[in-house]
Amino acid sequence: MSLEIEGAAEEFARAVTWLREELRAVAAAVAPGVAPRAEERTDDRTTVRPMTGKRFPLSLLLPRVPYETAAPVAAEAFRAAGWHTEPGEDFGGRPFVRATRRAGERGPFEASVGAAGSALRISGTTPVVWIHARWIRPPRAATAETLRPGHRLCVMCEGWGSCRTCEGLGFVDGRRCPECGLGMDCPDCRGTGQEPVPGTAS
Repeated sequence: MSLEIEGAAEEFARAVTWLREELRAVAAAVAPGVAPRAEERTDDRTTVRPMTGKRFPLSLLLPRVPYETAAPVAAEAFRAAGWHTEPGEDFGGRPFVRATRRAGERGPFEASVGAAGSALRISGTTPVVWIHARWIRPPRAATAETLRPGHRLCVMCEGWGSCRTCEGLGFVDGRRCPECGLGMDCPDCRGTGQEPVPGTAS
C-alpha cells in the first residue's frame, strides 16, 4: 500500500482519455470510416524511492492501409493537433513517423505511425503518472486474535503475510526482490501470516 498523490488517479484517467481521442482522430484522418482494432493496456512503474505510477500504451491497427500513402496524412494530422513529428527508422531499417507532445509538467505523450504487415499501426503512450508517493507495507494478514486453531504467527514475517525483505513491494532498490521474486507474499506462509504449531495437525 502507499499514500496516493492527490488528484493523480484523475490525472491518469484524463491522460488515457486524451490519448485515445488524439490517436483515433489521426486514424480517422488516415482511413475515414474504417474502424481500427485497438490494443491497450496499463503498465505499472516503480522507482527506487519507491514511488508507484502508471503508463498507458495504445495501438490502433488499420487493416490494408499502406504505410507509404498513409504516413504523410498521419504526420499532417498530428502536426495540425499540435504534435511535433519527425521521421525515424526501427531496428530493421523500416521507416516510421515519430510524434511527441508535451502536456503540462509531466513527460511528453509519445506516438508513432508504422507498418505492421499489410496494416498500419498508430501507437502512443501517456507519460508516467505517479499515483503513490511512497510505499507502506500492507496491513498484517494475521494477529494473535485472528489465528486459526493450532496455528501461530509465521516466524519469518511475524504475521504480516508480506515478504519480509521487500515488505510486499516486490522490489528492493529498484530490482526484483531476491527473496520473493516479485511474489510479494512471505515465501514461508504464502501470505497467510500464520503457520501450524509444530506437532499440531493443521
